Amino acid sequence: MRGVTPEAASLLVDARALGASGIGRYLSEILARLLANPPFGRIALLGSAPQLEAFVESHPSPARVEVMLHAGRTYSMRSQMSWARLRLAGKASADVAFFPHWDAPLILPCQRSVVTVHDLIHFRVPDAFPPLRRMVARAVLHRVVSGATRIIVDSEWTRGDLLGDEPGTADRVRVVPLGVGSEFHAPTLAVRPAHPVREPFLLCVGTKKRHKNLAAAVEVLARLRQRHPDLQLVVAGEAAAGWDDVLGRAAALDVRAAVVDLPVVPDAELRALYGRCAVFLFPSRYEGFGLPVLEAMACGAPVVASYASSIREVAGEAALLFDPDDAAGMADAVHHLLTHPEVRARMARLGAAQASRFSWEETARQTAQVLQEAAAA
Repeated sequence: MRGVTPEAASLLVDARALGASGIGRYLSEILARLLANPPFGRIALLGSAPQLEAFVESHPSPARVEVMLHAGRTYSMRSQMSWARLRLAGKASADVAFFPHWDAPLILPCQRSVVTVHDLIHFRVPDAFPPLRRMVARAVLHRVVSGATRIIVDSEWTRGDLLGDEPGTADRVRVVPLGVGSEFHAPTLAVRPAHPVREPFLLCVGTKKRHKNLAAAVEVLARLRQRHPDLQLVVAGEAAAGWDDVLGRAAALDVRAAVVDLPVVPDAELRALYGRCAVFLFPSRYEGFGLPVLEAMACGAPVVASYASSIREVAGEAALLFDPDDAAGMADAVHHLLTHPEVRARMARLGAAQASRFSWEETARQTAQVLQEAAAA
């Protein structure tokens, strides 16, 4: 973009994941702020036309915003073919392209691009992908990061993880932490969850995949029920392979009736759950960031978590951290919080202060900065 002012430059955004969880939250939070304070004069959004048109209508922008249809689900051959058709038709050109995940086209549509790598779960967690799919995914990741002008990661942990596999990307990687919406800092006790949940309860939030280590949460519950017979465990998130095994383990430990299995819940209910839980429990074995930890802290929940991967970096000194296999240690920490309200209040204050260090405004500002840096490279 040498010699071109930002007002005259253009940005292409792969917005296919806008309605999804996880990456969808990341994309919607950043995109809303990029539209409000555009780093470029023209922004083209690729994805579901009706969905994107509704989003643009609800987020008016001083930039010239265009919506383009992109067919094909993520991580699919149809998606790659759709990229090829757009490129051949000359519809995917821009000064810089932004891909909020590494499912980018093998042949990038623009000379300059920014790709976000949130984590390497596909390669670090044995059952995340079948072996053949993992091999293909590794080739795609290598091709994409090798061709990217800049690479965004959510944490220093993920930066080190990526450089272990792709050392040639070191000078192009930028760490941009995720944020917490201001609505999570609002009082939540006045709101009751839509689903019937009896207090007191422990809370786990996230997709119910094996690496989330929810079996450890069940073990914690079983250890605590003798001293806290009314305690429940609420798990909110999309079901995944291995979740039935966790529920089976709960039955074997005679605590299945105390496990409340919730789907993905709307943000208003999620905030109510965070605000009313006795303790937020996060025993995950692998995270690229660990956003639920910050959301829980922002809502005033004391946090007991594992210290695996990026969690220590995100939680700082504001959570009680343990080895993900130390269910006994986590149970003792929860018991201490339940029986010592002054400690619980202190951890809640520390958590709120830690969460206040992260905002989507700052995430969007740093992302825009990386996009402009890439466009000028």
